[in-house]
Amino acid sequence: MDRHLHRAALATPHNGGYLGVLGVLEGRPPSLGQLRELVADTVPRVPAWNYRVSADNRRVWEPAEGGDPREQVHAVHVPEGPAVLERVAQAVHDAPFPAGADNWGVWLVTGFARDRYAIACRVHHALQDAAGGMAGISAVMVPGLELPLTVPPDAEPPLRVATAARWLARTLPALVRPTARWSPVRAAAGPTRTLHFTTCDTSRLEAVARAAGASVNRVYLTVTAGALRHWTPEDWTRAVRPLHSFVPVESRPPGYEMATLGNHLVAMRAELHCSEPDPRRRLELVRSSTDKRAAHVPQQRAALRHLPLIGALTTRWLLNRSRSALLTSSMHLGGGLSVNGDPVRQVVSLPPLLFGQPLTVALTTYEGQATVCFTSDRDSPDPSVLPHLWQDALRELEKAYALASPRTAAATWAATR
Repeated sequence: MDRHLHRAALATPHNGGYLGVLGVLEGRPPSLGQLRELVADTVPRVPAWNYRVSADNRRVWEPAEGGDPREQVHAVHVPEGPAVLERVAQAVHDAPFPAGADNWGVWLVTGFARDRYAIACRVHHALQDAAGGMAGISAVMVPGLELPLTVPPDAEPPLRVATAARWLARTLPALVRPTARWSPVRAAAGPTRTLHFTTCDTSRLEAVARAAGASVNRVYLTVTAGALRHWTPEDWTRAVRPLHSFVPVESRPPGYEMATLGNHLVAMRAELHCSEPDPRRRLELVRSSTDKRAAHVPQQRAALRHLPLIGALTTRWLLNRSRSALLTSSMHLGGGLSVNGDPVRQVVSLPPLLFGQPLTVALTTYEGQATVCFTSDRDSPDPSVLPHLWQDALRELEKAYALASPRTAAATWAATR
C-alpha cells in the first residue's frame, strides 16, 4: 500500500499525495516561535516524523537525520471574510513545502478571526495515513503523549489461509466488475484542486442511524450517494450499475491504534447506488457492501504482509478509477483537544486526491459536529455545489424515515404559532 501511494503521488500535479488534519482553536494564537518549540518537543514522541519518504519507492521511507524540526513549522495569514473554513483549508493545501523539507509539516494559520486561529498538519500519504496524522497532531496538543512507531511483528495477526481464501472467493466476483460510467471521470483534470465543506450536528446522522438500524458511516455514504445522484443527474436517468467508492478501513491490531508510520489500511469497496430514487432503498443497498465482519480485516492485513505481490496487484486493481470512481473516508474523534489551554472547536480532514479519481469525500466528527470535505480537481461539473446537494440529500433521508430536520422542525414550530 505504501509503495503504491508513493508511486501515485509522483503522478499528481497538485501535491495530491499529501493529506492533512486541520484544527480550529479558540483563543489568542501563539507566536510562530512558540509553536516551533512545541513541535520540537513533540517530534521525539512521534517516531514517524523522524523519517522521510525515500526517492526509491522500494524502500518507501528513510531516516531523516540532522534536520531541525523547527524548520517544519510555517505560518500562513488568511484575511477575514466569508467561507472561512474553505479559505483556511485552501491556503494550507496550497502552501508549498520548502525545498529539501521532510514530508510532513505544521502550519499556524492566523488573521481570519480575532479570537480564532488554526493549526494544521500535512503529511505525505506514503509516510502516514489519516489516523497516523491525527495521532501526530494529537501529540502536539497532548503533552507527554508517546506514540509507537508501528506494530511489532509478534502483534500481527497470523495468516489463516482457509479464512483468506473464503473471503477472496466471496468478494472476487464483485471486485472484477467495473464501476458505473461516470461523467466526472471522463472530464479533464485541472492543475489545482479545490476544497469545499459542509457541516451538520452529528446527532442528525445518529438519529437516522437509529431509525434505520445502521451505522453513522453507512448513513454518511448513503447521503453522499444522494448528493452525487443530483450532481450528475444525466448519469442516472436509468438503472445502471452502482458507483463504487474505495473505503479505507483501519487494520491496526488492538493496542496499537496509535501506530504512526506507514498505512495501516485494507480495502472495502462500497456500492453507491446513485440511480436508485428511493433513499431508504439506497441505504439498504449500501449496507450489503460495507460489512466489516465480511471484510475479514485481520486476514486482509495478514495477506498484505505475507503475500506482498498479490497484495500489491489487488491494491492497484481496486484503486484504479475504472474500479473505484472516488474515495470516501471518515474519522470519528471524541473531544477535549486543546493547545496551551486553548480549546479546539473544530477538526476536519483534508483528504488526498490520488489515482486519477475526480473526487474525494471525507467525514470528520468532533464534539457533536460533523464536517464533510469535498476535494476535487475538476471544474465540470462544478464541485462547489456539492455541500448544498449533500445537505439536501440528508434532509431527503431524514424525511424518508419521518425525522424532522432542523429546517422542517422550525417550519412546523412557526406554523403552530
